[in-house]
Amino acid sequence: MKIIKLFAFVACAGMLTACNGGDSTQQQQQAPVTQEQPGAQPQQPGAPADPNAQPPQAAGQSLPAPATTFLQQQFPDATVTYVETDSDDGRVEYEATLSSGAKVTFNGAGEWDKVECYQGVPAALVPAAISSYVAGNYQGAAIVKVDREPYGYDIDLANGLDLKFNANGQLMSVDD
Repeated sequence: MKIIKLFAFVACAGMLTACNGGDSTQQQQQAPVTQEQPGAQPQQPGAPADPNAQPPQAAGQSLPAPATTFLQQQFPDATVTYVETDSDDGRVEYEATLSSGAKVTFNGAGEWDKVECYQGVPAALVPAAISSYVAGNYQGAAIVKVDREPYGYDIDLANGLDLKFNANGQLMSVDD
């Protein structure tokens, strides 16, 4: 019954990814709504949530420890609602969807690669030179995606612009 409720919740929240592109190597697993501890009493409906509870991991799927630590530090008020694992050419990648709607992609070692957050990504994830450039040239435009690339960073702004910066934080291109 929990799985049915979870599917309904996730569908209503719009958190399901549309299609896995036909790649049979992808595995998708839903996260439980609550995480039960051995010997613990089941939580009664309407009872307050345990404020000390850890964010749930996907059923049968756990993120690498660095990814879990990252999520707890950068998104302390959110929980993991969905994890998708992709194995491509022997490389593993995890995409975690959070209760806040944010999506975070990690490499196999649990290091973040991309963060999408439509309320604005955590400031600590954006290099200072890039933050300064955006604040000075696009006042009021929130950074909603930061993607680490081999050349540097791909930044999406709430106004629809896509900015590419080199590793030193110097603007390389602007796409709209």
